[in-house]
Amino acid sequence: MAVFLLSGLMTGVIAGSACAGPVRTRIVSLNLCTDELLLELADPSHILGLSPLATDCAESVRCEIAATYPVQRPDGENLVATHPDVVLDGTWHRPTVPLVTNALHVPFVQLPSIASLADIPVQIRTVAHAIGEDTRGEDMIRAFADRLESLRPARPDQILTATVIGANLAGEEGGLISDLLKRAGFRLSASERPDGTIALETLIAHPPDLLVTGLISEGASLAEDAVHHPALRDRFTGAHLLALPGRLTMCGTPDTLDALTALIAAHDRLTGTEPSP
Repeated sequence: MAVFLLSGLMTGVIAGSACAGPVRTRIVSLNLCTDELLLELADPSHILGLSPLATDCAESVRCEIAATYPVQRPDGENLVATHPDVVLDGTWHRPTVPLVTNALHVPFVQLPSIASLADIPVQIRTVAHAIGEDTRGEDMIRAFADRLESLRPARPDQILTATVIGANLAGEEGGLISDLLKRAGFRLSASERPDGTIALETLIAHPPDLLVTGLISEGASLAEDAVHHPALRDRFTGAHLLALPGRLTMCGTPDTLDALTALIAAHDRLTGTEPSP
């Protein structure tokens, strides 16, 4: 079966690949995160279709550009009709897709969810190699690394506490948001549960230095409703509250650094090294 499941454990193997792959001119993406990387790396004429989420501006950082491309349902029937050169997807299981790509002898490349910023270059390189745009991929990785190197809090010695609530912002240790917080000078508050959830009463009684809230679509979940709770609005104001768009941490792309930039600015405000707006 032509399925390539790539994770951070294979970083050295991918980075050491010296041979550029053939340029793919008929590419289909079935996943939001591969959509976003594809839009940055591929020649526009080579993109046959993107996932339905690509045009949702609450979830996609490339929604405006994605609106100019065809949207393809993530199923095997559409792959038979379009017969792409390569199919990009996440690791969420769609049993018909690998069956169809195998029957069509089409490479099927899957990207897992990322756990830290260190995974982003791996995913860029994976997609770039899959579509034959290795040079563009390496250029993007260098730009990402240069920007990341420049992003540091003014007072990294002052470690503040933070709690995150809202859709796609679970603050469990070892996840992407946890990595972003650490790089910005924060640690998860002591009241945080291992799975990233927290009781509202605990949050009010033992407030962190910063409450980070994230929304994807208004009122779509209980987690998002909690963001608007009157008790939270009264307790966390000014520099102690940061609204972080959920789409910035939905996938691992260079745009994720916008989330880190916002967190660093929040840390600088709280430590008195940047004036409050």
